[in-house]
Amino acid sequence: MNWRKIVGWTLAAFVIITGIGVIGGYFYLKSTGFQHFAIRKIVEQANQATGGRTQIRALDFNLSTLTAHLYDVVIHGNESPDAPPLLQLDKLTVSLKIQSALHRKVNLSELLIEHPVVHVQVDREGKSNIPQSPPSQSSGHTSVFDLAVGHVALSRGEVNYNDRKTPVDADLYDLGTDITFEPSATRYRYR
Repeated sequence: MNWRKIVGWTLAAFVIITGIGVIGGYFYLKSTGFQHFAIRKIVEQANQATGGRTQIRALDFNLSTLTAHLYDVVIHGNESPDAPPLLQLDKLTVSLKIQSALHRKVNLSELLIEHPVVHVQVDREGKSNIPQSPPSQSSGHTSVFDLAVGHVALSRGEVNYNDRKTPVDADLYDLGTDITFEPSATRYRYR
């Protein structure tokens, strides 16, 4: 065998293996196994960030548009078992846009929140149903909220504060915010 045949067979094998990997990855992303794995990871991160207990009924991911739809999202706080949850929403849509594959930079291009309902209860002693998030391990600046989104829409929302209902709707474009917490000064900074 000469070196041209060896290089040709090696390239052909590489292309076939890569094709099988891409096709297999595509079908895995469409599988219920991936959906259960993704929901489990999202719930773990949400629980850790909020200190609450999160539930998600279903997830749908579209690879071609890099869009994820989460259905029936519920976050429980410190409410009693017979009280409504702290937050529930019918559907959350998150769309990503790859800015640079080489530098692994991905931006949030769209965030759609459908029918979010927030229930906040505060008693006379100042106790609320909002859970305490776990303390941060870092001593420097903590980025609480660093977000830039092309489009944010909140539809049919409502905030219930001590059983007083307020409707909320929003449609924002080119939203950008950067909020950090400085533990040494015990204050928030925003830009």
